[in-house]
Amino acid sequence: MPLPSKMPAGTLQLLGLGGIQAVLGERWMERSDQIHRLIEGVLRRKLDVTDAFYRVDEENYLILFTRLGRREAEFKARVISEEIEKLIIGELPAGQSVVVSSNVTEVDRGVVLEKIQSLDELVEYVRAATGPEFEDGNVTLFGDVGAESTEPAKSAAVGAGPDLADLDQSLSGLFQKKSVAAFLKECQVGFYPAFSIKRRNFSIYHSSVVHVPTGKAADAVNDPFLENPEELSFQLDRYTLTAGLLGVHRMLTSGRRGIVIMSASYETLATSKLRDVYFARLKEVPAGISKFLGIAVQNIPSGTPASRIAEVMAYVQPFFATRVLHVPPDFRLIDIYSGTGCHTFSTWIPVEEIDQNHRMQILSIFAKRAALHRMESVLVNASSHDDVSLGVAAGFTFISGDAVAPITETPGMAKKLKAEHILQQIGGSSSA
Repeated sequence: MPLPSKMPAGTLQLLGLGGIQAVLGERWMERSDQIHRLIEGVLRRKLDVTDAFYRVDEENYLILFTRLGRREAEFKARVISEEIEKLIIGELPAGQSVVVSSNVTEVDRGVVLEKIQSLDELVEYVRAATGPEFEDGNVTLFGDVGAESTEPAKSAAVGAGPDLADLDQSLSGLFQKKSVAAFLKECQVGFYPAFSIKRRNFSIYHSSVVHVPTGKAADAVNDPFLENPEELSFQLDRYTLTAGLLGVHRMLTSGRRGIVIMSASYETLATSKLRDVYFARLKEVPAGISKFLGIAVQNIPSGTPASRIAEVMAYVQPFFATRVLHVPPDFRLIDIYSGTGCHTFSTWIPVEEIDQNHRMQILSIFAKRAALHRMESVLVNASSHDDVSLGVAAGFTFISGDAVAPITETPGMAKKLKAEHILQQIGGSSSA
């Protein structure tokens, strides 16, 4: 495979799947397509918009970090490898685990294009420059391979520029506005398993829509090219609903069980014109399916009275057996909204609060107040072991996020995870 003609300078990770092939043996051929889909899904979520990845062959991926120095790239490469290992474990025979190999080194675009003719050659050079004899990290790839550098490697500050032909090319199409429909075509949906501290299992799956080019949650993307940005929230709610229902269908037809929580903004549910369109799709769903459906009402304006939330809960009750209010980590909101017809309150870690003890106090009061009202509490977006420990210690009944279990394409899939895949902090606390 030839090199990309506009490959910029940066830092390369070589991701090797040889360990997976060795474990699966003859079963590799039947599982490889699914494994590659899982891997590429992780890469699209984790890489920045300026980064790139290339599938060289069945065993190797090249990942290009255009803005990271070696140290930062090594950290991000480790995160990517670990998430892939978590996902792949569901594809392996029972009792088997695997390590995804990862090598990181710096590249120089000029030297690459001068000396390297294909991605296969690039793989061999990365392997050569990241062997045991180069563990000091002071090797510049594609110069004199093996020669020690006298200065610390510097991260690249520039990327690929335009070709000569680009200088006369019209830019009229470059900054064209895009419709909301075009934006949603750039999105993918997955489901985050939420771990129950009490039951020590996965039964709830929160839908998550990711904008692939940016790797961010779709509702957090501020796209300057959107034609009618005010329409995005409503159409994103409809997108999430339809994707969630399709996920429920896949779950049930594959013999799995779980509750799928789909997010919807308060405005969609509280505005009659929008609500009618939103519920039109749900009226096509058989009534018995509602026990597998949940809704998380988010973006509730500050100061919204409990009576208005109760109205929304009354509208959604026939369609969703589980009803969640997604609110800031303020215990007073639980006191206000606990009698509105919801079952659960979900929140996030207050990142603006730097002091860890105060952060712990805020979350602990939130979880205890939910328990006082006989409500469930969910901590979402736990992205590190510290986040998980914080949620467990605070007393939340459910925790979800990358640090708990990876996002999955089909709800119910987390039941395939082995016991050791669940973080020890969770298992230890729940057995106490």
